[in-house]
Formats: sequence, structure tokens, C-alpha cells
Amino acid sequence: MLGTRLFSTGRNLFYAGPNAATARSLRRSRQLKRPATIESSLVTRIRPATAITTAESYDLQKTIDLLSGKGYRPTTLIPNEIISFKYFHDGSRGDIMVLAQNGSIVSWGFDEKMMRDEILPLVSEARVNSLLDAQYESEDLDYVEVESEDDMNHLKRNYAIGEESCVENELIVINGVDHERALLDKAAFASGISRSTRLAVLEVALDSHIEKTRVFTESLSRGKKLNISEKAVLQSTGRLFLMRGKLNLYSELIETPDLYWSEPQLEKLYRQISRNLDIQPRISILNTKLDYATDEARALMAVLNEKKGTRLEWIIIYLITVEVCFELYHFYEKYENMVEAKHKDAALNK
Repeated sequence: MLGTRLFSTGRNLFYAGPNAATARSLRRSRQLKRPATIESSLVTRIRPATAITTAESYDLQKTIDLLSGKGYRPTTLIPNEIISFKYFHDGSRGDIMVLAQNGSIVSWGFDEKMMRDEILPLVSEARVNSLLDAQYESEDLDYVEVESEDDMNHLKRNYAIGEESCVENELIVINGVDHERALLDKAAFASGISRSTRLAVLEVALDSHIEKTRVFTESLSRGKKLNISEKAVLQSTGRLFLMRGKLNLYSELIETPDLYWSEPQLEKLYRQISRNLDIQPRISILNTKLDYATDEARALMAVLNEKKGTRLEWIIIYLITVEVCFELYHFYEKYENMVEAKHKDAALNK
């Protein structure tokens, strides 16, 4: 396995490893345990790592153009997937990462309010299928970046932390001695955190759908008439299939991105943060809920089809009845004509 290497070309950093070409309302805000022992051992203070999902995706080239036009220097961390730029606010500096495929922005060093007020508007025009403000989902974690070798060696000796970045007692520890390596580690963590917010968008959408259709299920249980059209049920079914596609087909939510398969350390960080955020159990629960919602939609459609079939049967019965009435009337006319003809013949014979 080739080691991870970074090459700088102007403002771009990219992999030269074996897979270089593949390169709220219900807001989720995690209350983490802050390991005071580690915090007190570090010169660097604990800072927030915040992810916000705002759209289906970001147009990466447009994002780069927007940032460059506003005086920032975006750096490509993973081609066609993640860019990063430095942001300064009230004397603090932080790394901002735009994850194009997840439609998310991850801030290393700034809280959610500051991101909403100042950072999100910078690239709002690059959003693809933007979400409403109320649909944004965020995730807040804590991290420390160890930028001196002395601090890193101290952690290694006293807290069983290795040289690599890791998640320790729900605190993200970034080895910032090598700045370029630290950026890639942050990108791996950012991918996992944005995976959580992307999943939260689907969770909230499905919960909202189930809540809206609950009234129809209750009507069925009470034997009441369904006040819903076939078109509405078909649209509901379409939304469910779209949600299932976004979860299982159109994104990498259920699997490790291809890039990390060739970078064991980054894959390890990605899996660590995914476990910390309970990604796999949440995906399993979401798929189970989707199964239920799909069965519910099928049941509603079956009831409507049966109702429609019954209505068609009655229409056919009415048509047959009308046809019988017409035939009886024609028979009566023929009978009257026959009687009248006999009377005329009898009169002529007299």
C-alpha cells in the first residue's frame, strides 16, 4: 500500500496514491463529554466542529469561483468532492470545508450561529436543490488540534493516544503537527459528520411523511371513508421511493467512499466518527421505517383500487339495468304494434 502523499499545485492539494482518480426543528446537537484530563494537558483549547447540510449538493466549480471572487483561496482536498479554505473571525482562524456531494459545509473552529450568519451565505448561490432554512440539519462536535510535537508526545505517553488523529472519549483529536496531513484527517472526519447531517435530513423528511399519513391509517382502523385521492397516494409513493434512493442508491451514505478504501488511516477515521454518530443503526432504522411507509402506501392504494373497482362494478350494473330497460321498452313497443295490427286485421275482415 502506497503511503499518502500530498502535492501542492498553486491552490490545490490532491492525492497521488493508488486511487488518485477516485478521489431541528429536530436539529441534532450532541452534548459531548469533555475529557478535562486531556483538555488540561493541552495548550490548544477545545473548539467546535460544526456541520450543516443545506442542499442536495454543491456545484464545486461554482463554489470555487464564488470564494475566489470574494478574496478567499479555496484548496481542493479531494477532487470533485471536498474543497477547503481559511476563515478568520474575531481573531480566530478556522478551516471551512465544502462537501459537494453531501450538500454540506463543515466548520473547524466556529459554531452554528456564526456559520449561518457569515459562512453559509458565501456559497449559497452554488447550492443544487437547496433546502428550506427550516430543513437544514446540523451536527456539533468538539475537537482539539495538537500543533506541537511536545503536546503530541505528552498525549502519547499519558493518554494512550497514538501519533494519528483519532476520536477519544467523544472528543476529536487532530494531529496538527503536519498541517497538510491534518487537513486530510479533518476531511475524513468531515465526511463522516456530514454523513450524519445528510442522514438527519432524510430522517426528518420521513418522520414528517409518516405523521401526515397517520390520519389515513387511523381512518382505516376505524372503518371510516378515506379522504384521499389516488393521485395523492401515487405522489406519496414516489416521495418514498425517492427517499429510499437517496439513502441507498444516489449517495454513499450506506458505504465507505471509494477513496478511503485506498487510504487505511483516513478510512479508520471515517469509520470512527461514523460509529460515534451511530450511522449504521440509524440507517437500519430508517430503512425499516421506509419499509413500513411503503407498505402503508400500498395498503392505501389497494383500498382505493378496491373502492374504484366497486364503483366500476356499480357503473356496469347501472349500464346493464339501463340496457334491460331499453330492451323491455322495445319489447313493449313490438307487443303494442302486434296487438294494434291484429285489431286492424280484425276490423278489415268484418
